[in-house]
Amino acid sequence: MTRVLVISGDILPYPGCPTTGAGLRAWGLAKGLESKGHAVLLAMPRSSVSNDKIIPPEVADLLYVNKELPTFIHRHQPDVVVLQHWLLANFLNDSLEVPLVIDFHGPLLLETQFQDNPVLEKLKWEKIQALHKADFFTCAGEKQKYYFQPWLMLAGFDLRQQVIGVVPVSLSPDLPQHESQGEPTFVYGGVFLPWQDPVLGLTTLVECLERKHKGVLKFFGGKHPVVAVPTGGFEQLLKQLQHSSRVKIHQTIPRDQLIQEYCQAHVAIDLMQRNIERELAFTTRTVEYLWCGLPVIYSDYAELSAYIRAYDAGWTIDPRNQEAIRSVIEAILDSPALIAERSRNAQRLVRERLTWDKTIEPLDAFCRAPVKREKGKSLMLSDHHSIGKQLTYYTRKLRFHLEHEGGKKVMQRIWTKLRE
Repeated sequence: MTRVLVISGDILPYPGCPTTGAGLRAWGLAKGLESKGHAVLLAMPRSSVSNDKIIPPEVADLLYVNKELPTFIHRHQPDVVVLQHWLLANFLNDSLEVPLVIDFHGPLLLETQFQDNPVLEKLKWEKIQALHKADFFTCAGEKQKYYFQPWLMLAGFDLRQQVIGVVPVSLSPDLPQHESQGEPTFVYGGVFLPWQDPVLGLTTLVECLERKHKGVLKFFGGKHPVVAVPTGGFEQLLKQLQHSSRVKIHQTIPRDQLIQEYCQAHVAIDLMQRNIERELAFTTRTVEYLWCGLPVIYSDYAELSAYIRAYDAGWTIDPRNQEAIRSVIEAILDSPALIAERSRNAQRLVRERLTWDKTIEPLDAFCRAPVKREKGKSLMLSDHHSIGKQLTYYTRKLRFHLEHEGGKKVMQRIWTKLRE
C-alpha cells in the first residue's frame, strides 16, 4: 500500500461546499487511488475555507498554506505527492525526497492569456521550473497530452520514457438516480471564466422556450469562489437572461444541492464558442451532467464530443450554427421519449468509460512503483542561467570601467552587447 498525499489547489466538494473543476479533479484522482487500495490523504488550501464548521474534523489537519507546503508534506510523511496544479510546485524545495506527480487539469498559460494577465511571461519561466521538480505527470485527455509534451521536453524530460499518462475527468462509480420532474428543464452550470463563451447557445435556447411557451432554463453559476478571475461576458449575459420568465438564475450553491437539481432536470446545454483553450479542455461540468443522467447539447470539436457521439448521449453541434441549435432544442421539446433514451445512454457512457476506478490506471501504476526520475538539463532554465551569467559578467565589467574610465562610450558598448 502506498501512502499518497493529493494536494488540491482549490476547494474540495465536501457536503455543504461549492467546488470547481480543479477541486473535482483532485477529488477524482484521490478517490481513484483509494479504489486501488492506496492510503490517500487529500489536502486543500486553508484560504478556500471560509467556514470551518462545514469541514469534517479530520480535514482540519489537511488544510495547507502555500508557503508552508514543504513543512506540511514532511509532517504527513507520504510515499508520493500528487499536485493538482503545477503552480504549487514552485513552493517546494528542489530536494523533495519523495516522488512528485503533477496533474495538468487544463492549459493554465492559455487561460492566463485569455485574462490579458501581465504575469504570463513570468509564468512561462515558473512553469519550466515547476515541471523540472516532478517525476511523473497526468492530464485529462489525449489532446492535452500533445500540448504538454513539448513543455516536458523543454523541462529536460526524455520523452522516450513514459512520463505522462492520460487520466480522463472521472466521477464515482456510484451514479446518482436520475428522476426528471415537471416541464422540460435545461440546466447550465459553472464558474464564470473569460475563455468561455456560451452566449449564442443560451440565448437561442431561451428564444425557443419563449416561442413555444414551454420549458425552463436553470442557470447555476457565479464568480470563482476563491480566486479573483475576470468574468468575461457573463455579467452582460446574466442581465440579458434575467428578462425572461423562462429562466431561473441561481448563484453558486453547494455541490450536493447542485447534483440534486441536475438529477431532476432533463437536458444540459454546454455549447461554447471555439478557441484553443476550449479545444484542449476535457470539461468537468460535462462529465458531471452525464453522470447525473443528463444528455448534453455539446460543442462538436472537443475530445469529449467523440464520447458523446459514440454513446448517443446527447447532441454535438457546431456552436456557431444557430439553425442547428434551434433545430435540436425544438426536437427535444417535442420528443420526451428522445430525452429518456439519451439520458440512459449518458449514464451508460460514464459507467463504462468515465468512473475513477476505470480511468486511474496510469497514476495507480506509478504510485505502485514510485521513482525519483533522472532528468536532463532544462533547455529554458539553461538559457536563463546563461543569460544570468552574461548579465553578471557585463555588470561587473560596467562597474570596472565606470570606476576606472568613467566613459559613456564604454557604457553604450556594453549595453549594445547585452541587447545582442
